[in-house]
Amino acid sequence: MGWRGTLGVIGGFGVAATIVSGILLPSDGDRNIVVDAASNGNDASSSRSTTQQQSEDGGENNLFSSAGQILSIPRVQFIFVASFLRFCSGLMIGVWAAPYFKQAFPDDAAQYAVVNAFIVGGMGMTSGILGGYIADGLGSWVKKSNEEALSGADTEEGTPSSTGMPSILCDNFDEETIRLLLPIVGSLLAIPAWYQATHAGTNFEASMFWLGVEYLVAECWFGPTIAVLQSSVGASRTGTAQGLFVLTGAFANSAPTLLGWIYGNKVIDSTTSSSSEVLAGLLSVGVCAGYLLSSVFFLVSASASANGGGGLQRVAQDTKDEE
Repeated sequence: MGWRGTLGVIGGFGVAATIVSGILLPSDGDRNIVVDAASNGNDASSSRSTTQQQSEDGGENNLFSSAGQILSIPRVQFIFVASFLRFCSGLMIGVWAAPYFKQAFPDDAAQYAVVNAFIVGGMGMTSGILGGYIADGLGSWVKKSNEEALSGADTEEGTPSSTGMPSILCDNFDEETIRLLLPIVGSLLAIPAWYQATHAGTNFEASMFWLGVEYLVAECWFGPTIAVLQSSVGASRTGTAQGLFVLTGAFANSAPTLLGWIYGNKVIDSTTSSSSEVLAGLLSVGVCAGYLLSSVFFLVSASASANGGGGLQRVAQDTKDEE
C-alpha cells in the first residue's frame, strides 16, 4: 500500500469516525443546562431557559444546531482557525520529517529512528504535561491578581498587576484566555527551532538537538487550547466542540498531502538542488508559516468575544454566574 495509501486510510478513518460519532451519540445539552442550574438552586429559572433555548434552536437540539451555535462565537472561530494551522504544521512534521532526515543523514538512519522515538515520546509528553501545569498556574495567578485589584488590596511591593509585564498580561487576558499564552509563545519559539533542525548541514547531533527543542516548546499547545475552547462554549456544548476540534485536525491532513504534491513537482523541475534540499526548503516554509499564523490567530482569539448568537449568549452568562 505504501506510506501515501496508509496515511490516506488513517485520515479517512478519522473523518468517518468523527462523522459517525456526531450522528449517533446523543446530545446532552439540555440535561447539562438543567443540572447546572439546579446545582445553583435555580430550577424554575432553568426550566424557562431550557424552553427558550429549544425555541431558539427551532424546537430541537441536534448536531447541526449545536455546531452552528458554537461556530457563532468569535473566540471559538479564531481558535479553530489557529488550531487548523497548528495541526497543519504538526502533521507536515509528522509525515515528512522522517523522509527528510533519512535523505539528509543517510548514514544515521538507524540512529535517527531511536532518537526520534525518544524525542517524540519524551519531549512531546514533557511539553504536554508542563504546558497544562503552566496554563493552570497562569489562570490561578490572573484570578488572584484580579481579585486583589478589585478588593483594593495593597502591599508594600504593590499589587501584582501594578506595573510592567504583569500589568500588560492582566489588562489583555482574563483567567481563561491567559492559557492561550502557551500556544502563542510555544508556536513562536518553535519557528527558529524547526528551521535550525532542517538547516544544520551535516551535523546530525545538532539537528536532533534542535528537533528536541522544537517538540519541547511546540507541543504544549493542546491542553490549554482545549481548556479555553470548552470554557468558551459552556458546559452544554463541550462534547460537540471537542468533536469539531477533532474534525479540524482531520481537515489539516490536507497539508502534508499538498506539501508532497509540491515536493514531487519541485524535484522533477529542479536541476541544481538535491531532493533533501528541496524538501528542507518546503518544510521550513510550510511548517514555520503554520506556526506563525497559528500564533497570530491564537492571539486574536484571546481578545475576541466569547459570546455568540442565540442561545449561547445565555449559556455563556450561565457559566459566568456559576463561577
